[in-house]
Amino acid sequence: MATILTLAVSGDTPPRFPTICVGCGAAPVVTSSLGLAKLVAGRRGSQRPVKLTWPVPHCAACARSTKAVFLAQLLPFALGFLAVGGAALAAGWYGAVSFGLDEIGTTNPRTPNSLVLAGAAGLAGGIAGGFVMELVARVLLLPAFGRALWAAPLLVPSIFTDADYVAGLGGRLCADGTQVTLTFAHDAVADAFAAANGHRTAEPAGPPAAT
Repeated sequence: MATILTLAVSGDTPPRFPTICVGCGAAPVVTSSLGLAKLVAGRRGSQRPVKLTWPVPHCAACARSTKAVFLAQLLPFALGFLAVGGAALAAGWYGAVSFGLDEIGTTNPRTPNSLVLAGAAGLAGGIAGGFVMELVARVLLLPAFGRALWAAPLLVPSIFTDADYVAGLGGRLCADGTQVTLTFAHDAVADAFAAANGHRTAEPAGPPAAT
């Protein structure tokens, strides 16, 4: 059963991880990076970036699994984004030109309406195509990757929710960037982490929100 902990952000200082692999509890030999980034609302409507990169101890097998799962998500998404996004862009441009949208007044003659519409269609189509392609690839690759691929969040939702995942651990910044919600796959690892970082554990400020 997964264990969820909330940790207060302390500048760029990473938390203390126990000297065991977060993914399986074995002896660690390398580290994987848990990267979290978010734009947080500041005073007078301004925004400030919050970026965290924490080294997570892994054994060699879990480190390889983290990289393999990431590629199993990224490559299908990129293929779907380029294929469907390119088709949507071309269709959007052709449709706009066919309906004579470029002849309608525009505030910027250097960016005709057809290009604006085509760009919007290409972006929306690319995201949708990448999402569907990643879902299909996940179903096909599930027998080979097993639980490691099933536990990893989908790429598009993780981007929009400012989250990241490595083997055995998921992280997400809260809305104001002052806390991180960590989800451990193994209770024993979570207990050891909580014992090492008791001074930084905190009550959740609320559910992490998307940007």
